[in-house]
Amino acid sequence: MVSVKEIISFCAVAFFIGTAKAAGGNSTTDVSCEDQLYDSFCEYKQLVLTQEREKCLEARDILNEAVSNCVAEDPVKRMVQSVHYVRLFAPNCPNIELPSDGCGQLPTCLQMLFDRSGQRIRCCYKRAADRCFKNAMNGCSYAAGVRDLFINQALPTVCKYNRYFYYEETVIPSSCPASQY
Repeated sequence: MVSVKEIISFCAVAFFIGTAKAAGGNSTTDVSCEDQLYDSFCEYKQLVLTQEREKCLEARDILNEAVSNCVAEDPVKRMVQSVHYVRLFAPNCPNIELPSDGCGQLPTCLQMLFDRSGQRIRCCYKRAADRCFKNAMNGCSYAAGVRDLFINQALPTVCKYNRYFYYEETVIPSSCPASQY
C-alpha cells in the first residue's frame, strides 16, 4: 500500500521536473506543465498571501496538482516559473518546506540562479547551484531529477556564452483577481 507521504513526495517532484516529453510527441497527454502552472498561479498566490498554515498547505497541494499528468516542454520556462512560485511561498509560509517535507533546500538552490526580478538567470552561479543541488540529494530522494532538469537541461540552453540571461517571456499572470480568501 502506498503511503500519503509517498504520494505527496511524488506530486512534489513533478513541480520541479514534470513528466519528460516522449520522443516524437508520443506522450500520454498534450497538457503542458508550464501552461498548468500559469493557470494555477492566481489561486496559489491568494492562498499563500493569507500566511495561514492550512492555506499554505492547500497552496502547495494546488501546485503539486498543477504539475501532475502533464508534459514538461520547456526546462528554462519551468525553471523561471519555479523561482516565482518559490519566492512567493518562502516569506509567506516560512515553516513549510516546498515542494514537500524533507526537500527544503531545493528552493534555496534554485534561487541562487536568479536575480531579484526572477527573470534574469545568473549563469555565473551555475557551479554553486550545482553543489547546492548535490548536497540536497543527501536528504531529498528526487533532488537528482531537479538538478538534471535545471543544471543539465535548462542552463546549457541559455548560458552557453553568457554570464547572465534575461528571460523575457511572461511565465506567470501579471495581475490576479481580488482575493477570495
